[in-house]
Amino acid sequence: MKKKNIVIVAIIGFAVILLTAATFYGNDRGAAPEESDETGEQPDTEVAEEETAEADYDYPPEKAEQVLADQEELETAILAESEGSTLDNPYVNVDPYNRSPLSALVIFDTEEPAKVTFTVKGKDDKADISETVKEYRSHHELPVLGLYPGYTNTIEISAETESGEVLEHTFTVTTEDLPEEMPEIEIKEAQPEKMKLGESELTFYIPSTRYAFAFDVNGDVRWYGSGFNSHVLQELDNGNLLYLGKDDNSGSAYNRLFETTYIGKVYNAFIISERAAESEAEGIESTLIHHDVAELPSGNLLLTVNDGSGVYMEDTMIEMDRETGEVVKVMDLKDLFPKEVYEEYEPREDNGLIDWFHQNSVVYDESDDSIIISGRHQDTVMKIDYGTGEIKWILAHPEGWNEEMEEYLVDGDSGDFKYPAAQHDATILPDFDDDPDTIDIMLLDNNTVVTRGNEKVSEQYSAGTHYRINEETLDAEIVWTYGEELGEDYFTNIISSARYREDSDNVLLDFGHTDGGERSSFVEVTHDEQSEIVFEAEMTGFRTGAWAYRSSRNALYNDKWEERFSLGAQN
Repeated sequence: MKKKNIVIVAIIGFAVILLTAATFYGNDRGAAPEESDETGEQPDTEVAEEETAEADYDYPPEKAEQVLADQEELETAILAESEGSTLDNPYVNVDPYNRSPLSALVIFDTEEPAKVTFTVKGKDDKADISETVKEYRSHHELPVLGLYPGYTNTIEISAETESGEVLEHTFTVTTEDLPEEMPEIEIKEAQPEKMKLGESELTFYIPSTRYAFAFDVNGDVRWYGSGFNSHVLQELDNGNLLYLGKDDNSGSAYNRLFETTYIGKVYNAFIISERAAESEAEGIESTLIHHDVAELPSGNLLLTVNDGSGVYMEDTMIEMDRETGEVVKVMDLKDLFPKEVYEEYEPREDNGLIDWFHQNSVVYDESDDSIIISGRHQDTVMKIDYGTGEIKWILAHPEGWNEEMEEYLVDGDSGDFKYPAAQHDATILPDFDDDPDTIDIMLLDNNTVVTRGNEKVSEQYSAGTHYRINEETLDAEIVWTYGEELGEDYFTNIISSARYREDSDNVLLDFGHTDGGERSSFVEVTHDEQSEIVFEAEMTGFRTGAWAYRSSRNALYNDKWEERFSLGAQN
C-alpha cells in the first residue's frame, strides 16, 4: 500500500473586515428603458445581446494552461506508479491533487469486471460514507471522500463480479490534523430524520476568506479545501465545483477560478486579474470576482466583478466563456440608475472607492431569460431582462425612488409588509402556487437599513424570507419568514444566506456575522407555520474575517461524479 503524507501549512495573519456605507439617493431622472425602433417594437433580443457582447472589458480572465499541464504530468506519474495494483494490495494516495486533504485516490485492477462499493467507516454507524460504482470494470479508480482529520480511517472495499463472486478488502488511511485556525463546531440540534440528508451529504461552510469546509451531523469535518476560498463555492450542472481561490495561500489577492471535483482534480482553471481587484476593507485580500457567479444555460459563467475604473466597485457583471475565459458580455449597473445615485454616493474611507450598489448575488431565471440580483447598499433586489438589460421589477422600500423608476417597484400586500434591507442571497424557489404570473424567491434579510427601509426595526433581527411577486401586477406578499423569533442574538449585519431544501421542505439559514463577528450559526427550520428548528450548528474561534459567507448542502458523491471522474480526462 502506497501513501502520501499531507502537509498543511497554516498561514498566520489576517485583519478585520470593515464594511462601511453612506446613505444617499438622488431623486432625479433615471436611465430610460431601451427605446423602441420606428415601428414601435422593441429591438430584437439577439441583436441587443450581440451589441452588448462587443463591449470591452479590460480585465478578462485568462486560461491557466500551466495548472492543467502540471496536473496531466501528475496523473501520468500516478498511473505509472499504480500499475499492477490489486484489490489485496491497492495503490492509495492521500490528497493526490494537493487540494483536498480529507480524500484519497485508490487504484487497483481485478481479473474479472466487478462492481465496486467502498465505504469510509464513520465514528458511528450513521456517519458512514459509502458509494457504489454503477458499472462493471476491471480497472478501478476510486475517489475516496469523507475521511476524518487527524485520524486512522478504516476503508472497506467490496467488489462483486458479474458471476456473483464477492471480493473484499479492508485497510486504513491516516490523515493529518486540521489547520489550527479552523473554527470550533458545536451541534446544538440535529434531527437527521427531519433533515432528510442524502447519502454523503454534508453541510458546507463557505467562507468570506480562508478555508472552506464541510461537516456531518455530529460536527465532524469530513471535507475541506487546503487552498483558501472566498465567497464562491458552488456545484455546477455537471457536478463539478466552482471554487474561487489563490495560486498561493500567502498571496494578497484571490486570483484563480477553478472548476474542480471534491477530490481536487481540476477540470478548468482561470487566472483572475489582480489589477482591478479590490478588498472589502484595508488590509484584507482583494479580488476581482467579489461575491457570486451564475451558471447560464450555455454553460458560460456570469461573474460579479469590479468595473476597474478606479472610482467604483462591485457594480458590474461579465459573462465569461466557460472554455476560453473570453468576456462575451458586460453589464454595468450604473446604466440602470440615475447618475446621482452613484456619483454622489459617499466614497469609502479606506480606499476612496464608491461602493454604491454592492452586488452580492445573481441568479439566472430560465423562464424568461432574466437575472435577479441583490444590491446591499441600495437595499434592493431587482429583476433584469438579460437580453435587453431592461428592469422588470424592483423589490425595495418605496422611499427615495425617482418617478421613472417607481413604475418598477413591487407593492407589498399590507401596511406591515417588510421590505428587505442590506439583504443577501436572493434565489428562485419552486413554483409553489402553480401560477405562471408569479415568482417565488428566498433571501436572507439582514435587516440593517443602508439607504432605505424601516429604521424602527432595523438591526433588531435578521430573517430568511420567502417572497411571492406577481410579475404582471407587481404586487408582492410574504409567504414565510423566520428569524424575528431569534431576536438580536442572531442579527447579522453583513454576509449570510438562506437556502430552500426541496427534498425536506426545510430552509437552511446562515447567520454568518453574529455577536459582532465572533460567531457564525447555521439554523435549519421547517418551511411551514411551525418553523421548527431541526438542525443548528454554531461555529466560533475562527480568524477575524473567516466568517461563514454562505451555507449549503452538497453530496460528496452527486449523480454526476462517476461519469466525470477518470485520470487523464479533462472534460
